[in-house]
Amino acid sequence: MTNSFTPSRVGGNQPKLSKEEYAEKKRVEKERVYQMIDDTAVDVVSDPEKFKAFLDTQSRMDRYSAANALLIYNQLPQATQLKGFSDWGKDNVKIVKGAKSISILEPVEYTRNNGTPAISYNVKKVFDISQTNGKKAPSVSVNRDPKALITAMLDVCPVEVEATNELPYPNMAAFYNNDKQTLYVKRNVGDSVAVAQCVAQELGHAQLSVNSESYSRRDMGFQAVCIGYMLCKKYGIDTQNFAIDRIPESLSVKEPKEIRAELNKTRNAMAEIHSRMSDELYRKKQERSKVHER
Repeated sequence: MTNSFTPSRVGGNQPKLSKEEYAEKKRVEKERVYQMIDDTAVDVVSDPEKFKAFLDTQSRMDRYSAANALLIYNQLPQATQLKGFSDWGKDNVKIVKGAKSISILEPVEYTRNNGTPAISYNVKKVFDISQTNGKKAPSVSVNRDPKALITAMLDVCPVEVEATNELPYPNMAAFYNNDKQTLYVKRNVGDSVAVAQCVAQELGHAQLSVNSESYSRRDMGFQAVCIGYMLCKKYGIDTQNFAIDRIPESLSVKEPKEIRAELNKTRNAMAEIHSRMSDELYRKKQERSKVHER
């Protein structure tokens, strides 16, 4: 066994590092990445335009935690598909010469000295498909019908759904009532885009209530707005009516760790909804294909 460490992709003249030097290099690298997360978290909640841009990144990269979305936003906000150097190579995709890698955090399972499982995080270098000669996959929002999306959202709602003629707020097309654990949808609302926007936001409320030990519509209102915005952004629905520029002071004054926690709650709820919607839309697509085959 050797005590010298060196990255797998370096020039022949690169000096090798001792075990201690390699460990210190990795420690500094991880510290820098965590600092980037904290700085970016504070930055985005202090500027509505930056916050909107961050939500755009998170909506595309819904499989990534808020911490990683903050890193991606900081380094390449328009990223859509990330893989490591070797993973792109397995797909016969080449990295563009001079492309700068993106640092994210990768979870690594390990066993503590007392035998219990734990998770640590290592810095992983990845590249976006825009930095390669690969072909970008089509957006999930292509050819999406607002009415079909409304149906999909209601079909995957984690609480009861009920049609009604009246809602507490006349200008709303949907309303989540936590006391009754029911999402009410107003009948005969003509504008399908407006309905999709409202259903997405109220679905956010419903998902947050399911995910939270203590739910408050007032305290979680902005999170629900962000969830609705990201869902509509992901599926190509107009997002102009979402008041995401009204960042609550209670969020902007939090410590970086607390900001990350709030952003992650929002991301988790959005990702759960999108995952169920994606499965439902795929299922319906398969059903239509079988009908056409008959």
